[in-house]
Amino acid sequence: MNYEEKLKTLGIQSLEDRRLRGDLIETFKYMNGFINIDPNKLFSFVRDRHTIDTRSHANDCLVPEKTHLDIRKYFYVNRITDAWNRLPNEIRTATSINSFKNMYDDHLNSNILQLPTL
Repeated sequence: MNYEEKLKTLGIQSLEDRRLRGDLIETFKYMNGFINIDPNKLFSFVRDRHTIDTRSHANDCLVPEKTHLDIRKYFYVNRITDAWNRLPNEIRTATSINSFKNMYDDHLNSNILQLPTL
């Protein structure tokens, strides 16, 4: 069996998906004050760029750094930005770490079930 068939048989996520989940959990901790680091020093927000009331401004979306080298392109702050912005607002504003994990897993499972089969 290939890798995808093994994952499906065992009912587990790929290593890439597990790493993304861990990165999103850490981002949730930063954004909600569970870690004593100011998220404004780590991330760039749309609200810092302009005051126009757009959806990304209202949802407090992150902005990736502009990079010219691949070495900065894959830093934590840049690789997590798109995944964090794609999360629904209910998940990003969860009340605890465990509720974030549960809501993220439910969201991920519901999206996997909705994917068209070939």
